[in-house]
Amino acid sequence: MSTDDKKVIYTMMGVSKFYDKKQVLKDISLSYFYGAKIGVLGLNGSGKSSLLRILAGVDNDFIGKTILSSGLTVGFLEQDPKLDPDKTVREIVEEAVQGTVDLMNEFNQINERFAEPMSDDEMAALCERQAVVQEKLDAVDAWDLDSRLEMAMDALRCPPP
Repeated sequence: MSTDDKKVIYTMMGVSKFYDKKQVLKDISLSYFYGAKIGVLGLNGSGKSSLLRILAGVDNDFIGKTILSSGLTVGFLEQDPKLDPDKTVREIVEEAVQGTVDLMNEFNQINERFAEPMSDDEMAALCERQAVVQEKLDAVDAWDLDSRLEMAMDALRCPPP
């Protein structure tokens, strides 16, 4: 085990959840180590979705305390997501990486602007912005975004884009 494997990345202490007066979670305490694979099993109505919403930070209306290690984030995929019917499957999936998609779009717009006439100062500013955007894209390994999105759509068994 590496030292990261021994690091607790998430803790839940004494968490209880009520809907009106009905208690669905009672005094839950748990901790997850870095790299742990977790499953949540239970009967319908036993509080699985409520627990996952609290773990993801989507639901903050509970008794108790949760702690997520700094620098980490948690995502939550809704069981029945509300999707925009005017968007394609691909556009919906891209929402998960919208910041990267926006950077790619800006990078493409910058490259298109190079074909336009401009002053030396404008050219220098454009080159500088291109370098900043390219560095951000490199940092998130965005150059194979299309193939990663297609792989994710396949793994999620999405309909054709």
